[in-house]
Amino acid sequence: MLKAARIACIHDYVMSLPLKYNTKIGRDGVGLSQGQRQRILIACAVYKNPDYIFLDEATNSLDANNERAIVENLDTFYRGKTVVIVAHRLSTVRNADQIVVIDHGKVVETGNHETLTAKRGAYYNLVKNQLELGN
Repeated sequence: MLKAARIACIHDYVMSLPLKYNTKIGRDGVGLSQGQRQRILIACAVYKNPDYIFLDEATNSLDANNERAIVENLDTFYRGKTVVIVAHRLSTVRNADQIVVIDHGKVVETGNHETLTAKRGAYYNLVKNQLELGN
């Protein structure tokens, strides 16, 4: 459990609570921020250690520093697993073996980060736009 909490960058928060890992969380995570809820859910997924993981906007409520740390931690955890990530933040999918770019419900590009940026197509434009916006 400690390893899962550290991977999800929620361990320090849990240790700051009076009852630490014995703290009961209210229904639907009442009293937690959306980012804390996301990190707890990521920790739960890591703890279960599944062969297949599906993450849908799993880091969208996190600040850039937490997201970067969690993505780096998860990169090691993902080894040997099948992982499907749905994300608008491209930093979340940058290290994926296969990125599928969908526009208006249609697949417009597939490949890894390097091949897609070299194509200078839809993915490249998304990366460029996010860099310009500072996301």
